[in-house]
Amino acid sequence: MNFAYGERVIVVSDIAIRSNCSRKEIRRVIENLAINAVKYGAADTPITLTLEQIETHISLIIHNEGNPISSQAQSILFQQFRRTIAAEDQTGWGLGLFLAESIMEAH
Repeated sequence: MNFAYGERVIVVSDIAIRSNCSRKEIRRVIENLAINAVKYGAADTPITLTLEQIETHISLIIHNEGNPISSQAQSILFQQFRRTIAAEDQTGWGLGLFLAESIMEAH
């Protein structure tokens, strides 16, 4: 993955992931989640993207250091045009996670 944050992003995958998914749309999801990890995680700490595949199931885990997301904020994360208090000082429309979830559901 050609990513602007270089060595800060660590990709972990035991095997090559095989899928019939839209590469463009899955890339959009991964980029959105990784950018959120950069924006809301602790600065200058690693961000780990872990990919696993078991038969036809693919799992993507993105981990960053920083403050955990409150239960109240978690309840609105995937709603369109909704932003958490932590996101108020960041640019955006509140659509990224909504679109990422929609793409994943479509696949």
